[in-house]
Amino acid sequence: MKGFKFPPLLMAVLILIAVFTFFKYGVPPLLPVSLLIQYMIICVIGVLLYFSFDEDTWSTFKSPVAAVVQKDGNWPIRWFFLLAIPALIAYTTYILVKPNFDSPVELRQVHPAPPSKLKVFNKTYDLSKLENPVREQVVASMRAGDKEKGWETYNTAVAAGRDIYYQNCFFCHGDLMYGEGVFADGFNPRPINFQDETINQLQEAFLFWRITTGGPGLPKEGTPWKSAMPVWHEMLGEQDVWNVITFLYDYTEEVPRIWDAGVSKIVTGMKTELATKRAKMKGKELYDLRCSVCHGEEGAGDGVAADTLFPRPRDFTLGLYKYKTSPGTQPVRDEDLFDTIKYGLTSTGMPGWSKLMTDEQIHSLIPVLKHFDITATWSPEEAEDEDFDDEGRYKKDDFKKVTDVEPLDGQISYTEDSVAKGKKAFEPCYECHGIEGRGDLRSGKRLADDWGYRIWPRDLNKAWSWRKTNRSTQKEPEKARDQIIKNIYTRLSIGIPGTPMPAHRAEGEGNEDPVSLEDRWHIANYVYSLRDINTAPGKGVIQGLKLAGNLPDSIADEAWKTAPVTSMRLVPNIIKEPRLFKPLNDLISVRVLYNQDEIAFLMEVNDRTESLPGHEYSMSIQDEELTLHSDAIAMQFPREGAYTSAPMVEKPLYRHGDSSHHTSMWYWNAGSLDPKKPASTIILKGTGPDVKPEPMLDYKEVSAQGQWKDGRWQVLMKRKRTGTEGEISFNEGEFIPVSFANWDGSNGEAGSKHTLSTWFWLLLPPESDPIKLYAYPAGIAIIVFILALLVVRAQRKQYKQRQ
Repeated sequence: MKGFKFPPLLMAVLILIAVFTFFKYGVPPLLPVSLLIQYMIICVIGVLLYFSFDEDTWSTFKSPVAAVVQKDGNWPIRWFFLLAIPALIAYTTYILVKPNFDSPVELRQVHPAPPSKLKVFNKTYDLSKLENPVREQVVASMRAGDKEKGWETYNTAVAAGRDIYYQNCFFCHGDLMYGEGVFADGFNPRPINFQDETINQLQEAFLFWRITTGGPGLPKEGTPWKSAMPVWHEMLGEQDVWNVITFLYDYTEEVPRIWDAGVSKIVTGMKTELATKRAKMKGKELYDLRCSVCHGEEGAGDGVAADTLFPRPRDFTLGLYKYKTSPGTQPVRDEDLFDTIKYGLTSTGMPGWSKLMTDEQIHSLIPVLKHFDITATWSPEEAEDEDFDDEGRYKKDDFKKVTDVEPLDGQISYTEDSVAKGKKAFEPCYECHGIEGRGDLRSGKRLADDWGYRIWPRDLNKAWSWRKTNRSTQKEPEKARDQIIKNIYTRLSIGIPGTPMPAHRAEGEGNEDPVSLEDRWHIANYVYSLRDINTAPGKGVIQGLKLAGNLPDSIADEAWKTAPVTSMRLVPNIIKEPRLFKPLNDLISVRVLYNQDEIAFLMEVNDRTESLPGHEYSMSIQDEELTLHSDAIAMQFPREGAYTSAPMVEKPLYRHGDSSHHTSMWYWNAGSLDPKKPASTIILKGTGPDVKPEPMLDYKEVSAQGQWKDGRWQVLMKRKRTGTEGEISFNEGEFIPVSFANWDGSNGEAGSKHTLSTWFWLLLPPESDPIKLYAYPAGIAIIVFILALLVVRAQRKQYKQRQ
C-alpha cells in the first residue's frame, strides 16, 4: 500500500520473535535456556536503544503503549498485560531456578587452525608449503602437454586411494561420503560430511594433518575427546594418505583450495571434465564407478571392501536377492531392485543411492545385475545355448520380467488378542530367533547362507536393524505400522532367499501352507510388538533414580523397572590395531539407581551366545574360523580431576584417556570352564590410547554380578558414591562423563577387538527445593505486578491531569 509505514512497535515484536526462533532452533548445538534468556535480554535492550535513537520514532513507538495504559476504553487489554507480564517473568524465573537436566554445551571448532609444523613418518613437514605430490605430478604432465600421462597418474592414485578408503574409512564416512557410514550413528559428533562443499575450502595440507594425526592430534578447541578419527600415520604410509586425499576430491568432484591460479585452473578443468562425464554415466560404466568396490567387477560380491563387511555385499551371480515382493521362488521384481538401490538397507554397508544417482541411472543398473547371473534366472525360455557366454551369463537384453506380487490378503488387525495368538504360533521359531526374539539360536546349528558364509538369526528386538522390513512410506502412525506388518508378513510368506529363513507359504495349488495365512498375520503382529522391547539408540543424558532405602543386590529386583533406561550404540574398535570390523553386538542399555551412600548400574546387551570357553553348547555353535573367548562388559569414567563440565567441557580421550586425563575402567568378565575361571571384576587405569591399561589390584570397592538369559547379558555393578584412591565421586547435580565397552567372545573379541561407545553424560538429578522452585517465581511475579500497577496508576493520573 502506497505510503504505508510499518509500526515501530510491531516491527520490534517481530524482530524479537525472529531472534528468539533463530537462537532456539537455528543455532547448533542448541543453546541452554539460561544462555538463551541472557541473549534475549541483550536483544530487547538493543531493540529499545534502536527505536529510541530519535524523538519522532520513539514517540511513535510508545504511542500504542501509552494508549493502552492511559485510555479508559482499553482496560481489558491493560489488565491482560498487567497479568501476562508478571506471569511471563514468573515462568522465566522458574525455568532459571529449576534443576537443569540438559547436557553441557560442548563448543567445537570443526576445522581448527593447523600447526605450522607436522612431524609424522619420521619427517617434519611445513604445512604452509606442503602440496599434494600426486597433484604436482599430474599438473606437471598437463603443463608439459602430456595429458595422457597426467590422467594416467591421476587415475592410478584415485584407484589406490579408493581401495584404501573402502578398507578403512567408509565404515564411518560412508559410501556416498555424507558421513552416514554403517557405524556413523554410534559417534557424537557424526563423521565429517565430505559432500557439504566444505572440503573445497580446505587445502590438501590441512587434510594431510587431520588424517595423519586423527582425533588425538586435535587442539583443545577441536574437542579431541569427541573424535573417533584414528591416527592414520600408524596404519598407512605417506603415499597412501595422499592417494586417499586425491580420491576424496575426485569422488566429491570438488577442487581443493589452491593459491596458484594456474594450478587451480588445470585442476578445475579436470574436475569439470569428470563431472560432465559422470553425469551421463549409465549401466556397466556406472556400476564400475559406484558399485564394484563392494560387489566386485563381475558382481560376485568380492569387491575390495567385501571381507570387512557383515553382512557381505550381495553376490549377483546366483540371482538370489533377500528382499523381494515376488511370490515364492520367482525371481526378484525390477521394482524391488530399484527400491533397494535407491533407498539402501539399514545397518548394512548398502546405502541409498538417491543422493548421487538419478532414477534413470538406477534403472540402468538393473540389466547389469541381471547380466551377472549364471543360473539363467532371467533368460527367456526360448533362449539358445549361443545366447550364453562360457560362464553361463545371458548375453542379450530381453530379460524375463516378473510382475507377480506376493498376495497380502486377509490382514488381521493389530490387537492384543492377535499378538497373543502370534506369540503362540511363533514358538517353532524359537529354534533360531529365541524365546524373546533376540536371535539366540537354540537349535545348536551353525547357520550359513547359500555361499557358505556364517550368518545369525535376526534380533527382532532391534527394529532399526531390520534392513528393509522396517521402512514405511506412510506418515500416520497406524498406517506406517500396518505397512511394516505387511513387510513382515511378506518375509514370512516367501522367506529370505539365499538364507536358512524358509518360506511359510506353499507354492502351487493344492499344497498345504507350512503356516496358515491367519497364523502368518498373527506372527507378523507379534513380531511387530517385539520392536518396542528395546529402546532405539539415542544420544542424551543417562539419569539415575534415587531410592530412599537400600539398593538392589539382585539383577531380578523389581526396583530396576522403575529406573529410566538409556540405550546407546556400540561401534567396533577400528581406531587401533588389532581392529574389529564385523561386530554382532551393537547396543547397550543402562539403568542407574542410587541412594545417599551407593550407586548401582544395570547394563544390558543383547548377545546371541553365552560365550563360555569349554562349555559344550558354546563350543558346538562356535564359528570354526574364530577363537572362542569369554564375554565381558566394562564402564569407563574419568578419574578425579580429569574432566570439567562447566564452564567449559574437557574430557579424556574416550579410548583409555590420555597422559593428562586418566580414566578408570570397571571391567567384568564372564569367566570360562576351560581353563576354569570364575566370573571376575577388576578396575583398570587408563593413561592413554597407546598404553595398556594398568590393573588396580588393590582396589576392591566395585562389586559386580552377571547373568545371561534368552539372548541377553545383564551385568550389575555397584560402588560407594564417594570415591577413594583417585576414583571419581558421584555427586548429585554434577554431569559426569561415562562410556561403555562390550566383548562378544563368540565373535573372537578379546583385548583391543571389542565394541565401545563414545562419551555420554551421567547425571544424578539434584533434589528440588520447593521454596526456590515455586516461591521465588511467585514472589517475583507479585513484586512485578505491584510495581506495574503503581506505574500504570501514576501514568493514568498524569494523563487525566493533562486532560
